[in-house]
Amino acid sequence: MDAATEQGTDQSEILGAEAKRLLDFKSQYVKNKDQTSCPQCATLVNIRANKCPQCTSDISEHTQVVREVLEKLEQVTDELGRSHRKETELIQQQAGQLPLLQRLHQSFTEARFLQDMKVVLPFLVGLFAAVFFLKQNSSGLVFLLGSAAGAFAVYFLFNKWGLRKYVTLDLYRAVLICGVVLILSSAQFDSANFWPQMSIADSGSGSVVVQSQTANIRREPTTNSGVVTKAHSGDKLKVLRKQDSWYQVKTESGSTGWVFAKLVK
Repeated sequence: MDAATEQGTDQSEILGAEAKRLLDFKSQYVKNKDQTSCPQCATLVNIRANKCPQCTSDISEHTQVVREVLEKLEQVTDELGRSHRKETELIQQQAGQLPLLQRLHQSFTEARFLQDMKVVLPFLVGLFAAVFFLKQNSSGLVFLLGSAAGAFAVYFLFNKWGLRKYVTLDLYRAVLICGVVLILSSAQFDSANFWPQMSIADSGSGSVVVQSQTANIRREPTTNSGVVTKAHSGDKLKVLRKQDSWYQVKTESGSTGWVFAKLVK
C-alpha cells in the first residue's frame, strides 16, 4: 500500500470513528428524526423548540447542541462518502497499472474479496439465470430491455455495497467482448429467428421455406391454437407479418395462419 492509499485509509478511519460518535449521540437524544427529550421532564419536543410545552423550562441550549450534532453528522457523512470514493479511485488506478494475471491473483487471494463474493455471486447467478430465461422465452426487445435493467441493477448494487473497486475497465471490456460474441454466435447458429425477434411485432414481407418435415399452420400465434392446415418440407409460404416467434403466412393453396419461426427459414 503506497503513501496516498495509506493516508486515505487513515482519513476514512478517523471520519468513521467521528461518524460513530455522532450516531451514538443521535440514537440517544434524537427521536422520530426531529424530536428530542426535554432534559427536565423527558417530554418529546421539536429540536427547534426553545421552551418545553410541558414544564415550560428553557431548553434552547439543549436543542441547539442537538441541531449542531445533526449538522455535523451530515457533514461527516458527506466527507466519509467522498473519502471512500477517492480511496476506491486510487485502488482502481493502482490496480490498472498491474498486469492482469497479477491483479487476478491478488483478488482471489484477498480475504475481503472472498467475503464480498459470498454476497455478489448469488446475485450474479440469479441475474444470468434471468437473462438466459429471457433469451429463451421472450422476444428480442424484451431480452434487450431486461438485460439493460439487469446491468443497471448490478451497477446500483455494487455502488450500494461498496464494491465498485471490482468494476474495472478490464471488466467492462470483457463483458463487451462476451456480449458481442454471444450476439454474433446467436445470429450465426439461429439466423432464422434471432434477428427477426429484435422487435415485438413488425410487418413481414417476402416468403419463407418450411425446414421441418411438417409444420402446423395455426389460427393464432400459440401452440394451444387450432391447426388450420399443414405445410411440408420445402413448401414456400408467403409472409404477411411477424409477431414474437411466429410468422403469419399464406400457403400456396390460399390458407392463412401462423407458423412457428423455428420451423421455417
